[in-house]
Amino acid sequence: MKPFTILGYSANDEVFCPACLRSTTGLGPSDTDYNGRPILPLYGADETVQEECCTYCGASLLELRLVAEAERERTNPELHVEKTRHRGRQPALRFDRVPPANIRTELKQAGWRWDPVAQLWWWPKGAPVPVPASLNLPPPPAKVVARPPTIRRREATAAQA
Repeated sequence: MKPFTILGYSANDEVFCPACLRSTTGLGPSDTDYNGRPILPLYGADETVQEECCTYCGASLLELRLVAEAERERTNPELHVEKTRHRGRQPALRFDRVPPANIRTELKQAGWRWDPVAQLWWWPKGAPVPVPASLNLPPPPAKVVARPPTIRRREATAAQA
């Protein structure tokens, strides 16, 4: 957990978890409490805050945050990559969101370039196009090869009849 992660809030001289702040008081983090004071965030870097519990639900702020982070990591959707073309000619990759740092590093080291206008990574050189294995792209489809024609002889078909 990062040190400046917000564990909860302090308002009306009480400690609230993020869910209870909204549900019990109807206030948000940017509002002022009933005494006219700003609602203060409680950061994970403060060791005294790590021991705090919510006044209403009684849950530990630190445990609530750790459970929320574990749930977010578990439900993080898979990164989707689409093969496309840059300016109609160059091979390109389009991501549904910002790729992780390790994938961006692999792309840069392989020679891919980022186009901020088109929001895609494109390959400036000719074939072959190196695609990082960490992207888990499906292999290129197999080429369809025509079979030789089937030649049937009249004698064989007449003899069977």
